[in-house]
Formats: sequence, structure tokens, C-alpha cells
Amino acid sequence: MGPEIITIVVGGARWSAFEKINVHAAFNEAARSFSFEVAAEMGSSATNRLFAKGTPVKIYTNADLLLDGQVDKRQPQFEGDPPKASITVTGRSKSADLIDGSAEHETGSIKSKTPDQIGNEVCKKYAAKFRTDQQLDKVEKYQVTPGESVFRCVEKLARQQGMTLAGRPDGDVDITKAGSKRHAGGLIEGVNIKGGSADHDGSNQHSEYIVRGQRPSGHGEDNLEVEAREKDETVKRHRPVVIVQDEDTDKKRAKKRAKNRKERAAGDALKATIRVQGFRDEGGTVWTPGWLIWTESPFLDIAQDMLIESVDFDQDDGGSIATLGLTDPRSYGGEDSKGNKSGEEWKR
Repeated sequence: MGPEIITIVVGGARWSAFEKINVHAAFNEAARSFSFEVAAEMGSSATNRLFAKGTPVKIYTNADLLLDGQVDKRQPQFEGDPPKASITVTGRSKSADLIDGSAEHETGSIKSKTPDQIGNEVCKKYAAKFRTDQQLDKVEKYQVTPGESVFRCVEKLARQQGMTLAGRPDGDVDITKAGSKRHAGGLIEGVNIKGGSADHDGSNQHSEYIVRGQRPSGHGEDNLEVEAREKDETVKRHRPVVIVQDEDTDKKRAKKRAKNRKERAAGDALKATIRVQGFRDEGGTVWTPGWLIWTESPFLDIAQDMLIESVDFDQDDGGSIATLGLTDPRSYGGEDSKGNKSGEEWKR
């Protein structure tokens, strides 16, 4: 791969006179964020004006858009004699307004629409919108709670359908499912991994997950004593956990919740952070949160598909480094990795 050239588009011009820059993207965050430090080469007043609060900003790596958003904060600083001066600028993508701003709707009552349609109903005046590449179920009726944010309105509906809200480079929000796409090549120790660390942490896993609840009406055991159990054979000690289902449930839904709880705990038990040179996979695609990548590191005791949970794109005088936050796909409801050869405790 050739060198990455990051440029900041602001005020109709491309800017590259920065000391260092970071762009952060995460699968479980609806807005991307950025931070960069610039020298006041064009004069402090002109530079401060250029990056005033609220100024629209686009950040590219080569021709690929990383973030479309605005400046949230600007911090000029200087010290020493002669003074060393710089300005730190931070901000988020356009979808930050969906996180911070309240849902707006004439009646507050929305019927028979999917979560993305509901989201776009309550954010018509906002610059960012919701998109999805999944088949979402319609919500029979949704009542907007006064004062709730646009994000909260959509996130709870998407979560009920096993979806996640992820910020897009263009500033919109994807309602999507983890692991639906895959990066080319892999992350291989001795080939393209510059360094990394891993957490093999079973402290939140249990030997058995027991979900208990009841139906608001009806008689008999199936309604008054709903219970489902799911065992995790990798946990050898007696270590059960009981989950009380507050809302209406039945045996099928209780069984699903017990299984989901077990799988997510197993997924969260394996995480890694890996650094690579450059911002792209072997096929030239920019690293993308929510995508799968084969990861193989004997030292980290990992050999399986991992899900990219977050990416930090960093560039300074030392070059371009991507830091990938990885997790087992089951953390987000994904499948157990085929070909999994990670540590013995992860084998089924």
C-alpha cells in the first residue's frame, strides 16, 4: 500500500499543516470523533477563526472520507520563550446532534414503522439521518417520550432487534448487524502486526444462565413459572447466575435471552488491541468497525475471526498507524468463529 495522506477540508480549502491527528470510529458509537493539533503558521487570529466552534469539517485519508462533522472545541496554548504555540481542535461527526438533540414530532405517536423510519421521522430538521442494510421489523406503535434524544429513541428499538447504531464516515448513522462484512487478508503476527495486547478474561462468565419470569395473565406453570437454562461448558466451576425477566415473557423468549446472555459473556471474555501500519486491509479497504478480520497471534493466544469494535487512525511525523480494538464476534450477537484455535478455554 502507498502512503496515507490525511487532509482536513475546512472553509473550502484543504488543510494539512497539522502536527498530529486522530480519528476515532467505533461500532458501538453513533458518532465518530476527531482531534488534531495545528501550528499557527498563518497567524493565531486567522487559525483560530478558521477552526471556530461549529465550523464544518471533513477529514479524508487519500480519497476516502473518514469523517464529516464539525468542530466542538478549540484549545489554543503557548509556553516558553521563544513561545511554542499550537491549537488543539476536537469535534465529532454530524450524528453527534442526534445523540445530543431531542426527538421532534408533531403528535409524538408513530405507528407501523421500522426503527430507521421512526428515527428519520423524529429528526427531519437534523443534518444527519439513519440508514440500514438490514431487514428491520416494523414497530406497531411508538410513543415519543418528551425530552428523549433522537439516539435514545432509535437505539432501544434497534437493540430489541439485535442491531447496533454505528456512525458512518458521511455523518449518518447505520442501523446494522455485526459481522455482516469481512475484511480482506488477516492480522498475522510476524507479517503485519506491529504490536498488540489481549484480554482473556472469564470473570464475567457463568456455568449456567437461568432466566426466570412470568406472564401478566394466565394460569398454570407455563405462565406463572417461566424458566429457561443455558449452560456454558467452558466454565468448569459451579457458578450460576439468575436473570429475572421483568417484562412479559414466555419460555421461548426466556430461552433466547439465556442463550444471548451466555454468548455475549463468552464474546466479551476475549478482546485484543492490535496496531498495524497504514489504514487499510490487503484489498485496500479502510479498516471499518463492525467488520470481521481473521486474527492470528501465537503470543496473544488468538487464532480466529475477530470483530473490529473500534479503530483509531493516527498520523504524525512517525507515519500512519491504525489501532484496532477487537472482540470475539459473539459480543455483538455474531456467530462463534469458524476455525477458532484460540486458547483451550475458548474451545467447545
